[in-house]
Amino acid sequence: MRVLALDMGEGRPPWSFRDSVDQGVAVRRLAWRWQGCSALADLVAYPRAEEALRAWLAEGPCDLVHAQHLTGFGLGALGAIRRAGLPLVMTLHDYWPLCPRGQMLRSDGSRCEEVVHVACAECLATTWPHLMPSGGGEARGPSGQELPGDLAVVRARSEFALESLRAPDRLLIPSRAALEVFAGAGLERERMGVVENGIEVAEIARAVTAERALRPRRDDELRVGVLGAVQPSKGVLELCLALRGVEDPRVRIEVHGELAPYHGDASTVEALRELAAGDGRIRLLGPYPAAELPRVLARLDAVAAPSRWNEVFGLSVREARAAGLPVLVSEVGGLARAAAPEGTLSPDDPGAWARALSRLVDPAFRSRLAAAPEPRGAGEMAREVAGVYRVVLSGPAGSGRDGIPRPG
Repeated sequence: MRVLALDMGEGRPPWSFRDSVDQGVAVRRLAWRWQGCSALADLVAYPRAEEALRAWLAEGPCDLVHAQHLTGFGLGALGAIRRAGLPLVMTLHDYWPLCPRGQMLRSDGSRCEEVVHVACAECLATTWPHLMPSGGGEARGPSGQELPGDLAVVRARSEFALESLRAPDRLLIPSRAALEVFAGAGLERERMGVVENGIEVAEIARAVTAERALRPRRDDELRVGVLGAVQPSKGVLELCLALRGVEDPRVRIEVHGELAPYHGDASTVEALRELAAGDGRIRLLGPYPAAELPRVLARLDAVAAPSRWNEVFGLSVREARAAGLPVLVSEVGGLARAAAPEGTLSPDDPGAWARALSRLVDPAFRSRLAAAPEPRGAGEMAREVAGVYRVVLSGPAGSGRDGIPRPG
């Protein structure tokens, strides 16, 4: 197995690379941080990135390529792989092929249920004005064609993305909810299948149990954790605002994630810091390395995922469920499959979140939430993906579209 990944760290010359071996896997990390991008089209079609990909493919034999996320490489990479005659599978982890922001959540915080080019043009002119013709960006499409304005470049980007997604033999998507979004955008259902992500359920459970034994709790707090990057789409600010409606002083919210601007917008981070400064029940504890996940989960009584976007999967809530924790989640996207019905709430109803936070002090309520289905194991996912590989490899590149089983 070989891996080609993007290295977005600072200090290395663009397009330089470094090779390493990680757990027996050869990994090449290509340095690029979008230097030189001057048009929206550069986010989906960048010839220099495709050239680096072709060179990497030519260095050794490759039976099949599984593309994960192509931000930085561009969706044009799919065509380059297909032209090399290689069978191709891709996992769609978010909506980036349909939405350059990745989450189908507009800059004003409203959700998009489908691609509407006029709305996209307005949103992207706010997000990346320097890439849009109205803000001085180049008015060209992914194929280099000259275009008349913002709406035209958005439409050309969308058409190029959808056409690129027809290159893979198989598209894997972690949830049925997300599959329906891509089907609504025009992708053929017969090439898509649901393969839920798997996690190391038993390992997480053992590690968290050991942490709890090592550091037993001796307080009466009810700690609700939010795990992962703090972005406007994650609803962390709204959750903390809902805490104002909770009278029980034992309820705490712990935010374990990086406080960083989102596309240059720091308003959410600033508002969170202001709330935490005035309310000791809100703790902003910063990011944690993956190895520290058991320690983080062991100190919590529940985990919340109040996402405002149609989340494709929701890894943190599955990890919390592996540790036996109850979870509260938004009812949009793929989160609901990880939670009990009582723990599935509208992201637009702060009162419902306040009531649910208040009820968490009741052990019976927590027990009902913790009775949600156990998350899927990594081994089960690996076997399912391997089955897809076998079918795709059963014929020449490009012919695996017929008769491919539909996982999930």
